[in-house]
Amino acid sequence: MCSFNSFADIFEEVKKLLTLSPTAMRLWIDPLKPLKLNNNQVLLYIGSDFARDMTMNNFGNMLTDAFSELLGFEIELKILCDKDLTHEQRMHYGLEGTANGELEKELEDDYAVKTRLDKSEKESNYKHTFDTFIVGDNNRLAYAACKAVVQEPSTKYNPLFIYSEPGLGKTHLLSAVKTEMERLHPEMNIIYTNGDTFTDDFVSSIRANKTEEFKAKYRNCDMLLIDDVQFISNKVETQQELFHTFNYLHTQSKQIIFTSDRPPKEINGIEERLLGRFEWGLLADIAPPEYETRIAIIKRKAELFKLNLPDNVIEFLADKLKTNIRQLEGAITKINALVVVTGVTPTLNMAQSVVKDILSSHEPIPVTVEKIINEVAKIYSVDPDDIRSAKRSSQISIARQVAIYVVSRITGLSYSSIGEEFGHRDHSTIVYAITKVKTNLEKDSSFKSMVDDMIKNLGNTTV
Repeated sequence: MCSFNSFADIFEEVKKLLTLSPTAMRLWIDPLKPLKLNNNQVLLYIGSDFARDMTMNNFGNMLTDAFSELLGFEIELKILCDKDLTHEQRMHYGLEGTANGELEKELEDDYAVKTRLDKSEKESNYKHTFDTFIVGDNNRLAYAACKAVVQEPSTKYNPLFIYSEPGLGKTHLLSAVKTEMERLHPEMNIIYTNGDTFTDDFVSSIRANKTEEFKAKYRNCDMLLIDDVQFISNKVETQQELFHTFNYLHTQSKQIIFTSDRPPKEINGIEERLLGRFEWGLLADIAPPEYETRIAIIKRKAELFKLNLPDNVIEFLADKLKTNIRQLEGAITKINALVVVTGVTPTLNMAQSVVKDILSSHEPIPVTVEKIINEVAKIYSVDPDDIRSAKRSSQISIARQVAIYVVSRITGLSYSSIGEEFGHRDHSTIVYAITKVKTNLEKDSSFKSMVDDMIKNLGNTTV
């Protein structure tokens, strides 16, 4: 082994062993400061926890191997940041007054800029068209219906109502219809909006005394596309206006397409006559993609980024991210950003870290369901597992119905998803439970107070 005068000299030699792009070296390795070599423990410093985590996730193994190779024995690498050190320790290591904070700011700014550029490139290259939509058994009907609408608007499926859990491609298909119709029929007046925007437009027209302008805008279009129509639930006047707009457009043979996160009958707070209009035409659902379709989505997204993903990374992502296409696309986007910034090739470790971040940010609903069941179980003195079981004793059945109702109120999950949470029960069972609780709420004031208090305690103040 070579002789060195200081730990700083050792670190300089280690950096020579790293095979990284100049950008990766400048952003992630050069800001590191060597602190101490204590037996087999290597201590390095970088100012922010953001930089520490990024460096450890992407270069920790590489640095460990380089130190071990140079020193001739296995080492344990630790990278510390400002919050890991006391003022005295910073003084001891000569870190007070350094420009390291500025380096960290530049590092984070560089990362943010590159991520924004990456996002911009993604948005310009990955348009929501029929060509970029991956067709599988889970979405074939919805895809075929949208293609048929484009070929013969107002003829086959009018209205068309597409529903699915969030993140499965409803918005992609709706955007594809708009894009293709504008290409084939540039003279057409196509309105693409969502439930919230339609409501905002209507309310603004009332405040400004411009309801006639609102009606002229929406009733003189050739095609009306409304995404996430469930957002007009419990908005009575907005529903009335949409009902009349629907009737006018339909009598004029104008094409109407709605999307929602659930089928019409499961959208609470919608007038029956409007629900009936939603169901006049074709109802097409989109299910979570099967494994082969997930593989195809990953490959297509990576191809658009010109990102070469190893087979084990593709298979890992397809196996772990099963229910949401946005999660799959988000994982590829994040991996691509890491590759652009760091200059390293995608690895299984990188994919595991990305998936962990994505899944942890999508945990609230399952956690909330578990919390609700546990709370109801305590109130009714039953075992939480019994609520999910097939047991039918009076006490357990009542507790199960209350839990189902509260889950529906707080989480907004579709009835099919709630059924899965409660032992794979079918749609009709969930509807029955919710209806039963609603009836009891109207009849029993003490029962209503108990349920209302429970909802408030669980974090929902709307009762």
